[in-house]
Amino acid sequence: MARITLFTKNILEDATVSVTGDADSGYPESRLYDRDISLYWKRTGGEVIVTAANVTGEVDFLAIEKHNFSGETLDWQYSDDGFVEDTNDMVTEWVSDTGQIIKTVTTPIENQDFRIVVGTLGGSFSNPQCSEVFMSAGLELRVRFDERPTAVDVPNVTWQKTVGGIERSTKKGDKRRERNYAIFLDENDSEITNFRAAMDNLDNYSKSFYIKDHEGDYWMCRLIEPPREVFVTEGHVIMSIRVIEKL
Repeated sequence: MARITLFTKNILEDATVSVTGDADSGYPESRLYDRDISLYWKRTGGEVIVTAANVTGEVDFLAIEKHNFSGETLDWQYSDDGFVEDTNDMVTEWVSDTGQIIKTVTTPIENQDFRIVVGTLGGSFSNPQCSEVFMSAGLELRVRFDERPTAVDVPNVTWQKTVGGIERSTKKGDKRRERNYAIFLDENDSEITNFRAAMDNLDNYSKSFYIKDHEGDYWMCRLIEPPREVFVTEGHVIMSIRVIEKL
């Protein structure tokens, strides 16, 4: 039985977020947690530290979709005293490339302060920028293959036909992944309760979120329609969830 994982809460949204460096009014800090990976936050200066303090809940996942951190050293850390004396690495320090940043840990860390450090102190890195910094804890779910999950890459193209019958296309962006899963939930393991709690993080289905799909790929998505529950027996539900990639 394959599995998917949903990451529906970004802890930065409820934390006290602070960032070092000089602010750029056109690229505000709020873009670090606005659930939009097409808008950028920016700072003027070298090394930058993004800190989320007063965090309540677990964290085992980090995603940064778009950025200019290529070639820079990054640290993902946590602390129980605001990084005064206690500083711990979530993962080993790494050097970023140009692509999507995804980091995970096996054991979630709970109720700590978290931060991302980009660049080295006194370094020459100028004007760091990125889209959403997404820190979350995953909810792993079992996919029912006897319910025939589906996958399609949806074109992001508009086709227009002239009076003479000639078709012309307008490409609006990259194709988008769409997935349809049936998930078995057993309330003996609190799976129905946990799924509903994860959906509550989406503010009445108005927010996008990250998914680890059945092939192990991570991407930001949104619901195409509200999840549909089919009650099998008391305490057992088959949940249908349809998502499409958020560009």
